[in-house]
Amino acid sequence: MKTIPDKTIDRTWKRIDELTPEQGQLMMEKMTAEQPFVVAYLMAIEETIMAESERGDLLMIGLIIWQSLATEKSPLRMVSQKDMETAEALNVTFLEELEAGSEIAYMDSMQKLMASYNQMPLLGAVIEAIMAGNEEEPELAPENIGLTLLHLKTIIDCLDQ
Repeated sequence: MKTIPDKTIDRTWKRIDELTPEQGQLMMEKMTAEQPFVVAYLMAIEETIMAESERGDLLMIGLIIWQSLATEKSPLRMVSQKDMETAEALNVTFLEELEAGSEIAYMDSMQKLMASYNQMPLLGAVIEAIMAGNEEEPELAPENIGLTLLHLKTIIDCLDQ
């Protein structure tokens, strides 16, 4: 799939942010019908790693990811549970290899990811959203930020096929 341009991502984000609760519900129902495993995955992740008061944000970002990618290629192929499990395992392996390597290897791997990742503008927007309020001192961000990013990247990886 083509890389989603920043302009498309920004427009999609703004449009979804401005939805009424009723419109948001209808959009979630459409996403659930088209991508049931993506929605189930996001809901399970929210339930597992987030406090009840924080739930909903991950689903909203997932909705924005889905809509941004669907703007470029509609309809998207339906993602299966196996697709989700495979993509998540690859992302976990990548992170484990980063942790096991040296700082130089870490920087090299991150540069390669940024240079070669097909949906880097979308991933960048997701990182910006989940880090909001923690830009000045990222080390003080909530502990679940890394896991949140891993799961959202998994969604992007699956929908970008």
